[in-house]
Amino acid sequence: MLQYAQAQSVDCLVTPSDPSCVAFELPAATTKAALDDLCAQMPYMPGCSLYKSCQASSKTDQWCMPFSILADICAVDMPGMQGCQSYVSLCGPGGSTNKTMVSRPAVCDKSPMIASFPTTKNASALVIDICTEMDMAGCERCPKPPPGAYAADCDTLSTYAILCKAMPDMHQCASWKSMCSPTSDTSSLNFQSSEYCTAGVGSPDMNPPAMRMYFHTGFADYVLFEKWVPRNQGQFVGTWFALFFLTLLFQAIQTYHNGLEGLWAEELARHADDASKTNSSVSLMGLDTNSDARSSSILLHWIHIWRQPWTLKEGKQNVIRALLTFVETTLGYSLMLVTMTFNVGLFFAVIAGFTVGSVMFSRQKSVAIVKSSAVASSGTGCAGCG
Repeated sequence: MLQYAQAQSVDCLVTPSDPSCVAFELPAATTKAALDDLCAQMPYMPGCSLYKSCQASSKTDQWCMPFSILADICAVDMPGMQGCQSYVSLCGPGGSTNKTMVSRPAVCDKSPMIASFPTTKNASALVIDICTEMDMAGCERCPKPPPGAYAADCDTLSTYAILCKAMPDMHQCASWKSMCSPTSDTSSLNFQSSEYCTAGVGSPDMNPPAMRMYFHTGFADYVLFEKWVPRNQGQFVGTWFALFFLTLLFQAIQTYHNGLEGLWAEELARHADDASKTNSSVSLMGLDTNSDARSSSILLHWIHIWRQPWTLKEGKQNVIRALLTFVETTLGYSLMLVTMTFNVGLFFAVIAGFTVGSVMFSRQKSVAIVKSSAVASSGTGCAGCG
């Protein structure tokens, strides 16, 4: 109480090194007013992003203490702004890292800035650099600023954290790693357990799946769509079975398509056989059956086939063929993209689907193969016909 009373007789904002100012602290209302003023002027400052996040969830972590957030803004980033005058008067430029001040209020060391906290200009430059190099999930949060702008008008701190959580080995993430590393320096705060650093902490938007180009385990991976990200065991199991049955569906459609092609080829061969019996000069698709025609080039053969008008039956068959090919190809490449997540569980969901499907549809596939072989051995069909 004696120190506090003495501090009242000395203006600690003018002479913070006075021994009576050791216990002096800015009134909470003054600190809040300073933060509100600073963030009204430049809401995109990293310190303001943190201030907004702390207010929204009523956090009590040390880095959410108002004076600490004021240090994040005023110690290094924006010491010249009017709202930082009180802080700079008490703790000096650089805050708790400033060793030139012999004596100052203890609050400067008790509520320091976060270690390696990025400045507004640096955070903006790093986000722009990352998104210019690789347009990845999260980049849409921070459009590139117009020429001459001081910084991107967006939440650069959260965006920077999202990008570096996803691709921590990018060289632009060195500052993020430094900010999120444990520090024994008492002049700055440890920030590594915050949602900006630790995977799984905070909202799903703050925890994008990391892009790992090697086989790995775990739950969080993009599965074809931005919103399809299993984040717990239940969601992962559901995703596993969804992919398993999707692979079975692909096998079923593929087998059905091959069966139809065999059936159509069999009908075409039978039609050609009937036509050759009634008129030896007429052959399949209007082609001559003499040896000279058969020895013509494949290209001319194809051109001749393409010039023949389709029958109504062929038109219907080609519509079905196109639809099945579209669905089959879409599913096939989608399954390929799933395996390219390199997630061991998802990879083997697809492999298991193909394995079980090969047994489930084995008879149907065998029938299709036998029909194709029979048509080929009859000698009346032609490659590429119908």
